[in-house]
Formats: sequence, C-alpha cells, structure tokens
Amino acid sequence: MKIKTIVTILTASTALATAAPSAAQESAKPAEAVEATVTDPARLAAARTTVDYLFPLGTYQRMMKGTMDKLMDSILSQTFDRPMGETMKGYGLDDETIEDMGDTSINDMMRARDPYFEERMRISTTVMMDEMVDVMTAMEPAIREALTKIYARKFTASQLAEMNRFFATDTGGAFARDYMMVFVDPEMMQSMMGMVPEMMQAMPRIVKKVEEATAHLPPPLKHDTGEEQEEAEQDSQ
Repeated sequence: MKIKTIVTILTASTALATAAPSAAQESAKPAEAVEATVTDPARLAAARTTVDYLFPLGTYQRMMKGTMDKLMDSILSQTFDRPMGETMKGYGLDDETIEDMGDTSINDMMRARDPYFEERMRISTTVMMDEMVDVMTAMEPAIREALTKIYARKFTASQLAEMNRFFATDTGGAFARDYMMVFVDPEMMQSMMGMVPEMMQAMPRIVKKVEEATAHLPPPLKHDTGEEQEEAEQDSQ
C-alpha cells in the first residue's frame, strides 16, 4: 500500500474523530406533530431567537480559531509516531511483512523522503484550519437559517418561547453561550483523541467494505504520465 494512501487514511480518521457531532443540533421531538414546512411567522421568529442564543454569528470562529489546528497537529503527530507494523495490521499484509516493519513509524518513513515532513504537515494543518474558519464563517448565515427552520419544525411556538425565556436568564444565557463550545473543550478534545486508535483499527474493515460495494463497477481509466510513472517507481522501492 502506498505511503501517501496510508497518510490519507490516517488523516481522514483523525478528521472524523475531531469533527463536532452534528447530532448536537438534534433535540427531543415536540409533544405534538408538526408539519414538514413551517410558515407561521410567529413560530419562525421564536425559532430565530433560539438560534440567536445557541448559534450566534461568529460561533465557528470561536470554536475553531487556534483550537482545531493544534488539536489536529497533536493527534496526527501521535498517530504517525505509532509503529508502522501496528498501524498496518488488518490491511491484508502478511505477518512477515508486518514484522519486517518493526518499530518504524510513518514519521520515520516520511522523514526519510522529506526531512521537513513534520514541519510541512504542521504548517499545512494550520493553513487549512485557518481557511476552514473563513469558509465556515461565510456559511453561517445559511446554517442559521436552516437551524431556524429545523427548530420551528421540531418545536411549537410555546415551547420555543419557554426555551427563550430560559435563555434570557443568567443561567440560561450562560448555557447558550457555551452550548457549542463544549465540543472544543480540552476535556472533550482529549476524549475525541481517544477515538483515533479505534477508528484506525476500523479503517481496514471500512475500506474492504467499500471495495466490495464497488467491485461491480469497471475500474477507473488510467492515464499514465511521467509523473505517475515516477511515483509508481518510488512507491515500489
């Protein structure tokens, strides 16, 4: 398996483990059934107030700025420092090949090819996370609008009004301000870091299932180039 492929898989596992759960926006079902699309202005207005409390503009910047890049850098560093033989278990390699890998880590192998690999990864992660802050911030108005419709659909006007009265109190306001921030709290981040080894162990099974699910499709067309040939030769060494 190509080293670049391994790096991609491990990076994807880390990103999945550090993603803030989308389920955080789910709430209990309202006491009464509601229509699929809410058009009641009063209900939408109440839901918009709820979103103002729980997801004000600038939420993504508060959550991600100076936090996610450090977290990703820390987790990737730990992940790539794992012995290669341990990391590659379950990827179809024979025991002798895995044993030959010994305690060599991905960092060791990448440093042999690129002495600046770790610094390159650190800089890349910082730049990508900073750019993601801008992207996510630009998306916030649309996300807030979607949340408004979701809350209006899930809760009645009276339920929304009751929540908003709570959020207007000192205790409710404190809860609302930090509602999303708990997902980037150091303790939560540490918990998410603990998920990475389990996700790494699951990746071979997931990759195999993807291969099985797409086995009936013709293989992608290959267009050999000098660069691809050179890369293939390097990976075979």
